[in-house]
Amino acid sequence: MTVKYYEALEETVISETLPNGLEVVYVKKPGFNKKYATYTTRFGSKDNHFTVDGKEHKIPDGIAHFLEHKMFEKEDGDVFHKFSEHGASANAFTSFDRTSYLFSCTENFYDNLELLMDMVENPYFTDESVEKEIGIINEEIKMYQDNPGFRLFTAMMESLYQKHPVRIDIAGTLESISKITKEDLYLCHDTFYAPNNMVLIVVGDLNEDELFNYVKNHQSKREHSKKDLIVHSVSEPKEVNEKIKTINMNVSEDRFMLGYKFNNDLSTKELLKLDFTMMFALEMVFGPKSDYYYELINSGLVDDSFQFAFNGESDFAHTVFVSHTNDIESTVKRIKEIIDEVKSTDYFTEDMLLSEKRETIGDYLSSLNSPEYIANQYTKYFLDGGNLYEILDIIEAITIDDVKEAFETVLDDNYVSRVEMIKNA
Repeated sequence: MTVKYYEALEETVISETLPNGLEVVYVKKPGFNKKYATYTTRFGSKDNHFTVDGKEHKIPDGIAHFLEHKMFEKEDGDVFHKFSEHGASANAFTSFDRTSYLFSCTENFYDNLELLMDMVENPYFTDESVEKEIGIINEEIKMYQDNPGFRLFTAMMESLYQKHPVRIDIAGTLESISKITKEDLYLCHDTFYAPNNMVLIVVGDLNEDELFNYVKNHQSKREHSKKDLIVHSVSEPKEVNEKIKTINMNVSEDRFMLGYKFNNDLSTKELLKLDFTMMFALEMVFGPKSDYYYELINSGLVDDSFQFAFNGESDFAHTVFVSHTNDIESTVKRIKEIIDEVKSTDYFTEDMLLSEKRETIGDYLSSLNSPEYIANQYTKYFLDGGNLYEILDIIEAITIDDVKEAFETVLDDNYVSRVEMIKNA
């Protein structure tokens, strides 16, 4: 068991890797009434091609999300109801690279923790229940197709990426979902839900010895055989798949999404730094405190729906801009001009960077009072090879030169795509 105390933040993190490979992390929050736990596997929507114990498998798109849905259904009923009976609120989500199961409660913590671990570790699938779930998720996919924001984002991923699985929606497609069988689900669970591929994170005010002994006793009952797992990656070309894509849809206003593809070959630490650096750069140029923001708003090119973000993961990265607009062509043209203007001038200043750092650090420190934030963000950084409690060091190390370089290299007009959503006449 390793105990680490972060003096500047007054935070204590206790961790241990159990004999079966499960990583357990406890963030001690004295005086907190709420307890929060996440149980996460390194299995997301992009993990659709893998070799385990020498046998290669290509699985249907959307199976990680499908599996997440099915884990709450057991032979004796719906586990959501059992969490509710124990006074807990439970949920789950699937992303491109992970699946998390979670609950929060103020009482009956160990009853809920046992329920969480049993639910995740013991799958129950039948042909009939899989067929029923196919129908449910098909309706979910159809519903998302009527959501303009969802359609814009998925079209952008298809436009930016030629081969990477990120171009396929996390839920899969109507065609891919129809191919999922109970055998596929058992294969993926057996492969990716192994203890050495998972992490359990608990946040709250608990006795650490009692917590770790409880988890160890529970895990000692599990069968465990370490598998030789290789998740295959694709060789994604540098170029975007499409420069322009147009969607006609029944919306009240035209809207667009502009995307810049960044061919990422950075280390984990470099990528974490770039994530904050680009956040600062984008806020300085396009955020509500900037002159460019007010120009875009006052000229009517964008409205208060205008948003932007950089998303960098281990094997893909992109920056997107999105808004309603009455003039897509002029808006995209002006955003590109602003980017070029900033690149060609000494736009960024030390005062601007200091202001962004202060605001981000303030939000970060405030968020450490939320067990939900701690558990979910600790999970994210942990699986990415980082540490939630070392963010301050990353932020402090960012310089003006870092900001200039990131803005220059990440927003490369050679690797840009736009999606136009035009309202039906």
